Amino acid sequence: MKRKESSIISQAMVWMLLLSTTHSFASFKRRLAIRTKSSIPVFSSSEPTISVNSIEEATRVLSEWDNKFNPETIGQQEQDVTELMISLRNLLEPSIRLLSGIASDDREQDPTQGRCILGICASCAEEGVATLKAWVTALALPRGLLHGMDKDGVPIDLSGSVYIKYNSGGVYTFTDIRKSGLGFDALWKPGDALLESYDGTYRGVYFQVELQDEEFRQYLVPLDVF
Repeated sequence: MKRKESSIISQAMVWMLLLSTTHSFASFKRRLAIRTKSSIPVFSSSEPTISVNSIEEATRVLSEWDNKFNPETIGQQEQDVTELMISLRNLLEPSIRLLSGIASDDREQDPTQGRCILGICASCAEEGVATLKAWVTALALPRGLLHGMDKDGVPIDLSGSVYIKYNSGGVYTFTDIRKSGLGFDALWKPGDALLESYDGTYRGVYFQVELQDEEFRQYLVPLDVF
């Protein structure tokens, strides 16, 4: 077993162990804390006090960021840092926390509702796993198993960029089951994630959240929001 591959697998085991001791399903108090934090003003050196207090505002912030700074929309050209970019960047975290907290309440009432899906596009497995741990911990999302790092106990070559798909509500398509080679043992449980090679150039997290209004919400945001 290569040292690098062993290290990556160890990191995956560590993040699952840490989450299992402190973050399973969010308690009412934890969810309340998330919502409260979402409304706490965000400070920066150049911006006045700003906050996010509603689904509508959070959706507007994330939609505006996605429309103006998502490379799928505007292309891959390098962008100058502007006041608008700084202002929206400061609002990403509280916006995501607010929407995720509301989705968590929905899941508590009905496990089939309030799904939170993350699509992590990272430069390497280490960065991807670290990002997954940071997001799951910050949002108190369900934790599960990380698939795709080995096959029959043999580590897979994980050099290069990776894509990690996380789903708070479980579910696994038949296409993904066939790709994994695990048969029905690969059926997802809440909080499971799948890591695979990625040949794209985007770097960031696709944040998708499903709320009771059934509006489609998916946004590409930076890896280091949390």
